[in-house]
Amino acid sequence: MAQDVTGKIYSVTSGLQSYLNLNEINADLLKKIAELETEVYAYKRIMELKSDSIQTKSIRIDSLNILIYQFIQARVVNNNVSGVENYITLNRGSENGIEPDMGVMSANGVVGVIMTTSSHHSVVIPVLNPKFHLSCKVKNSNYYGPLVWDGKDARYTYLTELPRHVNFVIGDTIVTSGYSTIFPEGLPVGSIIDSQKQKDDNYNSVKIKLFTDFYTLNGVMIVKNSYQKEQKDLQKTVIQ
Repeated sequence: MAQDVTGKIYSVTSGLQSYLNLNEINADLLKKIAELETEVYAYKRIMELKSDSIQTKSIRIDSLNILIYQFIQARVVNNNVSGVENYITLNRGSENGIEPDMGVMSANGVVGVIMTTSSHHSVVIPVLNPKFHLSCKVKNSNYYGPLVWDGKDARYTYLTELPRHVNFVIGDTIVTSGYSTIFPEGLPVGSIIDSQKQKDDNYNSVKIKLFTDFYTLNGVMIVKNSYQKEQKDLQKTVIQ
């Protein structure tokens, strides 16, 4: 079963990559990408359950326990990248099942998080807003830090508080850490183009070129974590 599921992951990922390689992504293609992203994480969940469960033959992709992350297509109806505290408006709201604290990504990388909703619209606080700090890490590393925008260029941001002993090279990919209820681990964010020491010599700050082009952003996917409320409620019981 493991080989079958792994093969399906590779197959779906290959199909997803072929769509991402297109220069222009319209609404229909974005909808397909959202479906493929959902399927990829469903198969990854099967592999997790398989490693934890004796009853591997009973695991089905249509199980409610499988679909932790779902990706919902949405369209940008207002986008501001010229300010310091920027916001984005989408054409999906509470009637579409959208709630605050859901993640938002483009076909290429992370965009931000839902801040508030109305019946038919939602407002996103993007990574291009100093108030939003996203937990990220260097790909294939367990070391993480907050992603912080300096309010200047919409093409770049910074991964801060990265321990100095962490090995990385220019061009390495930065991904989501998974240490929140907003995004799963491993979603692409950008690539390292420069680094510098912070005031505290124990940490580095690395400059990131974002994969998402906010100047041309038109279609996005909203990330729904089916276990988000349960995890947040549990954490509230111990964090006072």
